[in-house]
Amino acid sequence: MAAQSGCYESVTDFYANTDVFLTGGTGFLGKVLLEKLLRSCPDIGRIFVLMRNKRGKSIETRVAELVSCPLRLGMYEEDIQRLSNVSVAFHLAASVRFDDPLRDAIKTNICSTQELFEMLKTTTTKLRAVVHVSTAYSNPENRHVEEKLYPPKYDWKKLVQAVDRYEPETLDALMQKLSHNSPNTYTYTKGLAEQVCNDYCNELPLAIVRPSVVLFTIQEPMSGWVDNFNGPTGMLVSAGLGITRTAYLRPRNRINIIPVDVVVKTIILAAWKRGTIERTYGPSHLPIYNSAVTYEQSLEYQEMLDRGKEYLYAVPFSRMIWVPRGYPTDWKALYYFKLIFTMLLPSFLLDLLIRMFGHKPLIYGSEMSLRYFVRHEWEFETKRTDNLAELLDEKDRSTFGWYMPRSLTGKYLENAYLTIRRYLMKDPDETIPYAKRKLARMVLADRIIQIIACCLTLVAVCRTMFAGSL
Repeated sequence: MAAQSGCYESVTDFYANTDVFLTGGTGFLGKVLLEKLLRSCPDIGRIFVLMRNKRGKSIETRVAELVSCPLRLGMYEEDIQRLSNVSVAFHLAASVRFDDPLRDAIKTNICSTQELFEMLKTTTTKLRAVVHVSTAYSNPENRHVEEKLYPPKYDWKKLVQAVDRYEPETLDALMQKLSHNSPNTYTYTKGLAEQVCNDYCNELPLAIVRPSVVLFTIQEPMSGWVDNFNGPTGMLVSAGLGITRTAYLRPRNRINIIPVDVVVKTIILAAWKRGTIERTYGPSHLPIYNSAVTYEQSLEYQEMLDRGKEYLYAVPFSRMIWVPRGYPTDWKALYYFKLIFTMLLPSFLLDLLIRMFGHKPLIYGSEMSLRYFVRHEWEFETKRTDNLAELLDEKDRSTFGWYMPRSLTGKYLENAYLTIRRYLMKDPDETIPYAKRKLARMVLADRIIQIIACCLTLVAVCRTMFAGSL
């Protein structure tokens, strides 16, 4: 390991007195990365976090929110000059919305990447590593994903030029042709952002980290922490509230979940390796790391949902509107039947009732944007990623290494449900006894309704049979 670079430079020494630049620091992944750097690299230099005004909140407000957390560049010239001593840069900022218009996704995921690289190239003089965070689904047409760069689906430079030439509606109309039928603008533009990295790897010491489905922490700084409703978290919360009663998916399909703290360690080590062991590597060197679990470690949707129901009954949400129940199905006719009669119709009636009392109605969220991913499976090669921990000495390995169990069920999911309840749902532990009593009443009411429905059905059938015999 160390022989490749002459002598071993520890991870903490690499980051000591080092100025770090970070985009996406207010996101889920960015918050955990910041916390890990500050806690495990106590001698780190200055950390510059790029922020912008968002949803009516000033930068000062967002900084205050970031500091109090439980755990487009638009920069002025003087801000850029302050980055002249930056040695490590992490580019995490991206739009993770699957349904963004193509124009917005290009600007956020491709243009911002190019702008960042241009700024680093012309401003920084001590740069040792730049880590671009992509996604393991940047080339979703490949079911077996290797740790390599795949051919581009389009010339990203022409696409950037098209943003200023064509109306957003025109770009959206051309999406299928331009993207070779990519499932959404997110995966398409993230794949092209990797091509931006490839074009700049001769000028910048770049590395790419591709996480799979990033979920709750497994260990650091606390087990089960999460701060957003993205992806499976939103589906689990919706099921826990009694809103989602079915889903159109193959129950035996597997979802590749990777804990966020494991991804953060991969990012930190990818920069360390690029700036130490690989610092003398020639031009065009672009290491790619798939931060994912093996196929055997991935979770079946049915197993995840079954375990979820157990935990939801053990620590139910106090604001649930009905019994957490329901089952996924791969039969489309049954799915739409359940969707209409167990979700849409009750939601419509409930919204009418809520409006009568002058409150804001519920919003039914479709799982359409996730359907492509829940109906397909992927296997990810992780040899280069797994090798990162093997390069560390014993002290660094205890701080920056990780261990993944054979299965992420059990304590991992159980701890996550408690954390979701506390931090996402703002539901303190003191409400658990009340929530259990509420759930018991709802279960009783649900059974009574089922009995009444069965009796009415039986009566209707009997009347039909007797009427036909008269």
